[in-house]
Order: sequence, then C-alpha cells, then structure tokens
Amino acid sequence: MITVRNIFDHLNKLADIKLAEKWDNVGLMLGDFNSEVKNVLVCLDVTTIVVNEAITNNIDLIISHHPLIFKPLKSLDFTVDFKSNIIKSLVKNDISVISFHTNLDSATYGLNDFLAKKLELKNIRILFEHETYKNAGLGRIGELSEEFTQKEFITYIKEKFNLETISAVLGNNDNIKTVALLGGSGADFIYTLPEVDIYLTGDVGYHVALDALEMKKNIIDVGHFTEHLVKDLLLEYIGELSINVQKSKVEQSPFKIL
Repeated sequence: MITVRNIFDHLNKLADIKLAEKWDNVGLMLGDFNSEVKNVLVCLDVTTIVVNEAITNNIDLIISHHPLIFKPLKSLDFTVDFKSNIIKSLVKNDISVISFHTNLDSATYGLNDFLAKKLELKNIRILFEHETYKNAGLGRIGELSEEFTQKEFITYIKEKFNLETISAVLGNNDNIKTVALLGGSGADFIYTLPEVDIYLTGDVGYHVALDALEMKKNIIDVGHFTEHLVKDLLLEYIGELSINVQKSKVEQSPFKIL
C-alpha cells in the first residue's frame, strides 16, 4: 500500500521542504499522511475546475506547485468564499493535497533545472545560490548551442515552451547566447542579474520593464503559467513509485489572447 506519507517522502528527496523560501508555505496542505493513495493528479494550481477534475477521476491525492493555502485563512465561509468551497470539496471527497513550491524551484533537479534542460541549455548552473544549501537555488543560467538573433530566439522560446505570444523588453540589440531563467515571478531579480544576453521570467511589471531598458537589459516575459510544465516533471518523478499519475487537463492560463 502506498500512502500520502510515502509520496511526500519521495517528493522530499527531490525537493527538500527545507529549501523553501521563508515566506512560502509548502508540504501537506490538507489530508492525512496515513491515507492510502491509488490515483494522483499533478497540477500547477488547485482551483475549482481542477478539484472537480480530481473528483471525476477518483483522485486520492493532488500534488500542486502553487500552494493550496498561501495566505492565512481566518475563516471557512461556504456561502461566498471560493477557497473555502475548494477545501470543502476536497475534504468531502477525501482528497489530500501536497504543494511543493519554492523548494521545487530551488532543488538541484527541480523545476528551474527542468526548464533549462527543456531549452537545451549547456553548462547549466544555479543563478542565485541558496543561502544555506549547496547545489540548490533559484533560477538557472546556461548557454545555447549556437548564437541566435533576438528574433530567432523568440521563435525558439515559443516552440520550446509552446507559447502563442510573449512580451519582450529589449534593452539592446545583441545576439543571444547566454540565457538566464527563473520560473514564476522573478522580475525583481533583474537588479542582481549577472551578465547574460537575455533573462526569462514571468510577471514583469511596467516599472521593472522601464528599468530594464535603462540598464540595457533584455527580458522576455514568458508568463507565470509557463510553470505548468512542472506537471511533466512531477508525472515522471511520481511515476517511479509505480502508481497511477495523471496530469491535469483542464488548466489554462487566466489570460486570454484577444
């Protein structure tokens, strides 16, 4: 019998919860470590449609990247609050939830490493070393096997990450060889970036974009939703336990192209 604890321990070998940022909330979000698990669903976010998908597919455990519970809950109001009703549905259907967030971002073979390899970068190393643990940290840096023009690289990124559109802040006209990336919301890191030809991240705001132009830096906003590729990483890793693992099929970026 495989339990929630067995799967948690297996995940923790990949991405120790000690790697999580101090502000983060990771680990068992809801459920019982002793519960038996036959079916697992991996996802980016635990939303209403994802929970409904889990219920339909008789899922025992959801593994998400973004935490189910991030901000403290002061109450569970089933009348109007969507988060309360998500939790209600999970409890009612005996579905446990594990969330591995910044610990999975920083892990040696975690999400950022996975994204760097998806881009086929060479000589991959950690962008921002973890203050406590060796061989771990946020972001990755590496080199392309050949130099691209900016236009060629944008096409390359769209193909590798299956993106319809991207936003780019181009502070110079240099060709692209050295690439830094940080999945999720990493715009504020532009101020401490080492010298690279381009930086890939998400949630780039107006003022950061202006500063990037002033500093003559190139940034591509690949969107926070690009982290949904974590499902491929988790599917393969949890599959090592010889248990039924499914990727959520209902998740979409909240932003629409109009």
